[in-house]
Amino acid sequence: MKRLGALIAVFILFSSLFATIGSAAEPAGYAATIAAAREIVWKTLTTGGGSSATVAVMDGGKIVYSEQFGAAERATNRPADRETRFNIGSTSKMFGATAILLLADEGKLSLDDPVAKHLPEFVMRDGRYREITVRMLFNHSSGLPGSSFIFEYEPAYDPHAMLLDVLRESDLKHAPGAMGIYCNDGFTLAEMIVEKLSGKKFIDFVAERIFEPLGMKDSAASVGETGGNVAVYYDVPTGKKYPLEVVRVHAAGGLSSTAEDLCRFADSFTPEGKHILSEASLAEALKSQPTLFTKHLHDAAMMDAFGWDYAWIPDYREKGVQVLAKSGGTMFYSTNFQVVPAERLVVAVSIAGRADAPGVSRAILDALMKEKGLPFPGKPPLKKPGEPQPIPSELLAFEGAYSDGERAVRFLFDPEKRTLNIHHLLPAPPQGEEAPPPVSLVYSDGVFHNYEKGTSYYFASEGKNVYLIMEKIPGFGMNVPAFQRLEEIKEPKSLSIEMNGVLWMARNILPGAQIMNGTLMGWSSTSHDLPGYVFGFSLQKVEDFSFASIASTAFRDQFALQLSRKDGKIRARTGIFVLSPADEAETLADGKNSVTIGADAENEWRKAGKDMILSFVRPEKGRVIAVDPENDAALLYDSVVDSGEFFAPEGTFLFLAGAAGDVFEIEAR
Repeated sequence: MKRLGALIAVFILFSSLFATIGSAAEPAGYAATIAAAREIVWKTLTTGGGSSATVAVMDGGKIVYSEQFGAAERATNRPADRETRFNIGSTSKMFGATAILLLADEGKLSLDDPVAKHLPEFVMRDGRYREITVRMLFNHSSGLPGSSFIFEYEPAYDPHAMLLDVLRESDLKHAPGAMGIYCNDGFTLAEMIVEKLSGKKFIDFVAERIFEPLGMKDSAASVGETGGNVAVYYDVPTGKKYPLEVVRVHAAGGLSSTAEDLCRFADSFTPEGKHILSEASLAEALKSQPTLFTKHLHDAAMMDAFGWDYAWIPDYREKGVQVLAKSGGTMFYSTNFQVVPAERLVVAVSIAGRADAPGVSRAILDALMKEKGLPFPGKPPLKKPGEPQPIPSELLAFEGAYSDGERAVRFLFDPEKRTLNIHHLLPAPPQGEEAPPPVSLVYSDGVFHNYEKGTSYYFASEGKNVYLIMEKIPGFGMNVPAFQRLEEIKEPKSLSIEMNGVLWMARNILPGAQIMNGTLMGWSSTSHDLPGYVFGFSLQKVEDFSFASIASTAFRDQFALQLSRKDGKIRARTGIFVLSPADEAETLADGKNSVTIGADAENEWRKAGKDMILSFVRPEKGRVIAVDPENDAALLYDSVVDSGEFFAPEGTFLFLAGAAGDVFEIEAR
């Protein structure tokens, strides 16, 4: 049945897509580029990567190819066209970077000013925050914990106030300037600086100083804020239509645009493009911005640039060509643009769906460079796996516990087999399931290889800090930390409550928040093989009975864990989330159940103690979601996209969100 359902879904997707193909002019000299674009975009869409897309190529300041694919809205059979906007996610960061450079050109700030100079309201528990400079916000080296915002369907909170509130009680992951780790919150601080120094809302400043002078008439705030000719998101494979996505951290990821407008923006960074920045600021935007950690890498690092994902693609740099790029991904959209400044070439792609937009734009760029007779990197020659070689004795000292930001593992060397074996520790596997088998990396030619995945790694150390670095990311060639060694704690501490195998449920989610699988519930766990650590939605080191600090300091979006009590019951806070143990949820009774949201507007939860058919009456702005905690907190029902009664298997949790005093009536049978 599942196979049949999947085939039906694919058939519907194909029918919708091919019914809405947009025609596009095919200028002479770009036939191969256009063919490559169509092939990679259709492959992406028809294999579940999205429901619609827009692509544009600019050469010499002129749009030479623009084509849209799929339906922007299916109910009206409205095809995506050249003016259809998509949320561009973190591609917005380059607009934040440009806004700051415009203010620097006016002498209103220096890139090496402390952020606190311009935002006195920005304070942290960690006093090193005073050392964070404006520049560090853009090469991601601030040390800020990560991402403190909510994607929404309806605007309902102040993102600036939320960020300041989270940071006030937070510590830095590392010293300012130490290393570049992707960080959304730095760009929200930059947005606040722009508003403070310009006296205008960030979106108004960008519209006046960037969109208008560059002729970007189809760019604005996120699609959920502005509406109009926008691409709707449809879930794959269910085909459910979701509300328009609201992203109000505009500099971090909250703008919408078209592929053509993104080309116009990117062209402003080329020597012959229309410049809105001074020559000095252009040079700043185009050059590498290395951190202290960069010297430990064998080759280029991600984030060593002013807002870009990278200032150079090593594969192209070897050909003497600079390629800069910025990508962006929200829950519903994927975007990337790549620019070759010296040749004045730009490729831009946006997709309504979660897809590999950088891979799509890179394939188009390679085809464009080849067609124009310009240097481009071909496919690397196939190599046979190298013979295992003896592991140098100095590397054997790097055994120990490590983290990759999402899990804890133990590194053990096998000198006889000449391998590094990676054993899973945390998070603990679900009850009844076994831990993932060890991964073996073979040592050869000075690095450790995973021949099955085509990846390779090497160690880098700095004092007590040890990292396993992934080298030459396939297709791009950058180096990034894959793991960092954890401190072996001699006198481990424990939190005041048992954390192993505890299911937690969110209590402060707004009714209009964008909620997807895995958002609302999660398990905490500990391991006898890693005393002093807890996995509480990320990995933390226990500092005392109520607090666990960030353990994975070399990875994005890591937060401490703070325990407290409310009305005698346990609460946990990590980042923007407040949670409580799931055993607080009352069991639904047969027949009528009435649930009232309390005066503090905390989310209410109920549990199905047996298989049930559920229906409900909810307040106008209320939200009901059924969650399967045993399946990665998958959503079985969401009143945003579902209606009518539904089947809730035994063990299903029911999430209720609304305003204080809202009443939900639930019928269970």
